[in-house]
Amino acid sequence: METSIPKKSLMAKARGFTVSIDKMHEKERGMTPSGEYGEDYNKLRELVLQQFINLKDLLPPVVETYYDANFKMKYSRKRYSEINTFCEQIFQLLSEEEG
Repeated sequence: METSIPKKSLMAKARGFTVSIDKMHEKERGMTPSGEYGEDYNKLRELVLQQFINLKDLLPPVVETYYDANFKMKYSRKRYSEINTFCEQIFQLLSEEEG
């Protein structure tokens, strides 16, 4: 049985993304993160969707991740700045939700 995560915790997770990205230099924000970073964002998005299904049409997109067999690593093509925007949208949407 799944337990729900408090809305405040989901908001804190979204804010954690934005705060850390905001501390980056402009050049860093234009870079693409690891696949693990993208998957971490996707997990937040999925938890929000599970608990606030009414936000389905308003949530930002999933961050697609890829695997590079040559370098044996996951990566994302979304930039930090895009993920920052996505997380800010999630934070703002949650701030309007009751519960």
